[in-house]
Amino acid sequence: MKKGVFLALVVSCLGTGIWGYTQYQQNREHNVFLENQFQRMFHDMVVDVENIQVNLSKIRVTGSPKQNVLLFSDTRYLCYDAQEKLTQLPIAHGNVSRTEKFLSQVGDLSAALARNNLEGKPLNQDEKKMIEELHNYANYLSQQLISLQKNMADDGMRIGELRKKVNQQLKKANENMLTTSFLNIEEKMQAYPELIYDGPFSEHTKKRKSNLRGRSVEKDEIEKIAKDFVEDGRKYEVDSIGEIGNNRMPAYLLNLKPLGNEKKLMTMAITKTGGHVLWMLDTGKIKEVKISEKQGIAIAQNFLSKKGYENMIPTYSLKYDGQLLINFAYMQDDVTMYTDLVKVKVALDDGRIVGFEAEGYLFNHYKRNITDPKISIDEAKDKINIYTETSEPRLAIIPTEGGKEVLCYEFKTKYQEDAFLIYINAETGEEQKILQILIKDDGILML
Repeated sequence: MKKGVFLALVVSCLGTGIWGYTQYQQNREHNVFLENQFQRMFHDMVVDVENIQVNLSKIRVTGSPKQNVLLFSDTRYLCYDAQEKLTQLPIAHGNVSRTEKFLSQVGDLSAALARNNLEGKPLNQDEKKMIEELHNYANYLSQQLISLQKNMADDGMRIGELRKKVNQQLKKANENMLTTSFLNIEEKMQAYPELIYDGPFSEHTKKRKSNLRGRSVEKDEIEKIAKDFVEDGRKYEVDSIGEIGNNRMPAYLLNLKPLGNEKKLMTMAITKTGGHVLWMLDTGKIKEVKISEKQGIAIAQNFLSKKGYENMIPTYSLKYDGQLLINFAYMQDDVTMYTDLVKVKVALDDGRIVGFEAEGYLFNHYKRNITDPKISIDEAKDKINIYTETSEPRLAIIPTEGGKEVLCYEFKTKYQEDAFLIYINAETGEEQKILQILIKDDGILML
């Protein structure tokens, strides 16, 4: 009997040992795999930055617009790829934020200048000077990363150790090397020139002033504004919870709690200028869907009209979790203003408004002086691929990536089973933008 128990214990211990060794081997293999991935990402990022520097160097000397387009397009890809690799490394974001920003801005600048060259606009002196400075910073970044890569190899540093809590001494040493190296890079990178160009990461878009006008609203006024906006028959207790120090549109932040036992909370931001509701979110539970999408859109449109948002047309919608989110654009003189947007979210159980956001409208809205198109509808149609089915266009103002506004003909087109919106610049006749329309069970999406 004792012998049997002893054998059972031996077998059990042997099995446990084999299982433990197997787990150790699998864990070791996993760590080796991750380390190889991190090392490859870091290596690829270094190569990308080297090639960015080389491309910017070539752009300084080439006189060919076609060559510029190729170089700028390649630089854009390299910047975005390097940024993606950098963000996937286990490095504290705060230690590389300026480097990330540099890569983002150079990538988007490259896209903007590639478009300019395609439109026959060669680099001007300011742009050439900017390319020169950016090349110098890219060269510095490249050299520093190559040096860091060499030091990591010489010291046998494992990037994957930064993720693990074991071996704290090794982790600390690795962190110190990376942190010190990147902070030195960051110190230098903060001085690179401010980029002024037509792109989403351009500094000048952040300095644009809002078109919102009105008197300054005091804090003691926001309770009445909030209750008037809701108008759902319930009584609410209003709690101020702070302010949004947003340079674009400073606002008061508050909570609305229904009196009684109802488990619901509404959060709202009210602009300090003019006292407009910037956004609102209702966290109340949504029950069984009883309202159709068509009814939901009508409810949202009626709500906007009551709140003073006139001439708003629905552009697309998305249904999820018993809610319908609708984007509305302002219409002036039969021209759709895709810059002046309001989003409304409707609960499809009882039709209440559970979400609202008007930053696009409040920031951009004003009475435009819309000039007549310089090209005709027929001339715009000639720019559309002859193999597509095309509806009659309508005029629309759309934003460029840098925040400018462009008057376009908007064509709804279809090619085989796919639907698109194609925007032809009404002044130049160039193809300004293309969006694919995806019609799904839960709504319409534009990509």
